[in-house]
Amino acid sequence: DELWAERYRALADRVRAGARQAAPVLAGFSACVDHVYRMDPDRISALAARTTAAGPAGEVAAEVVGRIRHGHGGEIAVPWPGGTDWVGTLLGAPDRVQLGGTGPQAAWALAVLGAPSVVPLADRGTEQLAVLHPDVMLCTAEGTAPAGRLTGADAPTARPGGGKQPHSVLEFAAGTPAPGLPDGLPRSSRIILRFMDDGIERDEWFAARSGELARTAAAGLLSGMNGLPEDGTGPADRAWLTEVVHAWRDGGLPLLHLELAEFASVRALRAGCDEYAPLADSVGMSLSELAALAGPSARTSPVTAAAHFATAYHLDRVCVHADGWVLAVHRGDPTEQRTALMTGSLLAAARAARGAPAADLEPPPAADYTEDRPADGPLGEGLRADCVPAPHLSHPAATIGLGDTFVGGLLLARSLHSRCAPTRIRKDPDDHA
Repeated sequence: DELWAERYRALADRVRAGARQAAPVLAGFSACVDHVYRMDPDRISALAARTTAAGPAGEVAAEVVGRIRHGHGGEIAVPWPGGTDWVGTLLGAPDRVQLGGTGPQAAWALAVLGAPSVVPLADRGTEQLAVLHPDVMLCTAEGTAPAGRLTGADAPTARPGGGKQPHSVLEFAAGTPAPGLPDGLPRSSRIILRFMDDGIERDEWFAARSGELARTAAAGLLSGMNGLPEDGTGPADRAWLTEVVHAWRDGGLPLLHLELAEFASVRALRAGCDEYAPLADSVGMSLSELAALAGPSARTSPVTAAAHFATAYHLDRVCVHADGWVLAVHRGDPTEQRTALMTGSLLAAARAARGAPAADLEPPPAADYTEDRPADGPLGEGLRADCVPAPHLSHPAATIGLGDTFVGGLLLARSLHSRCAPTRIRKDPDDHA
């Protein structure tokens, strides 16, 4: 443990020293407001009492209680206009209101270190702007500006209120008392309740500047497609997203990373991979998402499952994050990839220890570093695996956003590297066909 702790401490010094000179990250394409609830015994009991109710209330309560009891997190998407109000009535006021969405949360983690990022944001209503870090850059009619200087009037579309509902995030901690569990809950995690399709942040000012932004950026993040309707509607949004990616490529963007998420169904997750993975160089996912795609064997053979995914979509890298380790199956330099994995883990551990992204990257003293992780080594066909232990806290201060923060660190590592080494530009997305 001490060897890995020392490696992470040394890396923390380098990241802090270089963050303000890092190349920008372009981080899209979703944003929301999260209402976060800490699930104490009273709130768990309140949900348990609703599991037999008729309609969506009973269905949601039963699914949430089942997941909490087994230590399973993830996202539950149920079309229910009254869902957010139901959660508030049942659980009371949220413990905190904060930023949601993979891209903005990754940008938040970078901003607290002084590293630059640009986020597409069409919803510039008061509540959404209030939770965005003030130093994250947004596009304007004239160029870019820090979010903290803008108001809802500085919006690229006629969507001042966004037309979205807050997401309800239920955080639970290992050991919390629960009926029928003498040792309490088995694992710390969180469940995201989403009661409508948010769509993507179709920011036309961002789209107009995408090629220009790509010329100086180190990486682009493609995420949030689970907010698009599962039935394939919204073709204009999908076409808009593809056009932005092409503009990034035409501008010379060195790396495009697709971060998956929990879709409403496995079918939708696979369809999302088929639609968006061919656009990307790198794809990231949780171990549970890899298992949903590849089957239960992915939990015991994640390297094999990730390699099959990389081969199927002609990817340079597939990243998998689990509780105690992070893995890259890739075609690149092992040292660079291990550094990227550790940078993502470093930022995520800081958030786990403090409950929000933090500039203090000192690895938590209570963190464990597992030895039970996938093995490094060549895999054939130009691929190899590299895996490092992540500083893991069994009782984190917060669990929401840890994966998003990891992604921010993963791309920050590329930003730091791009200042001193050339990057290889991948072939045009059309060449994947």
